[in-house]
Amino acid sequence: MKIGLNPAFLFAHFGDKVFFDQVITGATRAKELGFPSLGLEIYCDEQYEAYTSKNIRRIRDHFHALGLESTAFLACAPRAKLASITKEIRQEGKRDFQRIVDVVSEMGITNTVSLVSSAPPEAVISYMETYPGAPPKSIALPPSCSWETVWNTYVDTIKECLEMAISRGLRLAIEPLPMSIVSTSDSYLRLADEIRSNDFGILIDTSHLFYQRESLSVAIEKVKGQLFGFCACDNDGVQDFHWAPGKGNIDWREVLRTLKKADYEGYVDLEINVADEPDLTYLNAREYLENILKEL
Repeated sequence: MKIGLNPAFLFAHFGDKVFFDQVITGATRAKELGFPSLGLEIYCDEQYEAYTSKNIRRIRDHFHALGLESTAFLACAPRAKLASITKEIRQEGKRDFQRIVDVVSEMGITNTVSLVSSAPPEAVISYMETYPGAPPKSIALPPSCSWETVWNTYVDTIKECLEMAISRGLRLAIEPLPMSIVSTSDSYLRLADEIRSNDFGILIDTSHLFYQRESLSVAIEKVKGQLFGFCACDNDGVQDFHWAPGKGNIDWREVLRTLKKADYEGYVDLEINVADEPDLTYLNAREYLENILKEL
């Protein structure tokens, strides 16, 4: 197990408007700080334009020159569209997801696309304010829509997304999000039972599950063998913050012990999206987790 960096490292430095120059600068800084990996993402629609063929090659070459790995590419921008109950909006989301798959395939620095789950945008009443892009706070399905329809439609949509990924030699992970169609390890397992593919797995974000009162160690046990990525962040269990590990109420010794028991050999990616001193915050968080790992 190694401690790497989630795309939130770039978010903490540059905010949600991360484009080509910020990716290059952030990757260089990650290497200077001694991190072996940095995840990338398309967080908003404006970022698609940063991933031209020329820029994709330059990012790939820069990562290779630095000896920097990338655990997964997060597809955040199309998440709400893909969960929509409106066919035309879903179709637009699928086109966007195909663009991301093409980017990841051409870049060639990871074999995993991670899709953040979402609630149907038509059902969202309000969003949390814990950080930019936070999950829904309150949802209610429109009177004309049933949960069965939402679920079945989402299953079909994720199957199509997986086919896109597989066609380019990639695998797909889904990240559960509070108040979303896939919100917990159990709802992931239900979806996985529908998908039935070794190329489909889960990316766990500890803050999301802990906020929902889910036992992290039990969740890891449930999905072992299907865990494609793991993001480490902390909160108080009351609000869905993404604090540095050790700053909240998560029992990190138990989390890391269970990861080792589950023979997880991937990266534990730090995800701290708001920090006054990002470099120092990430370095301290890495030291905190590495000290625990040494004792296990």
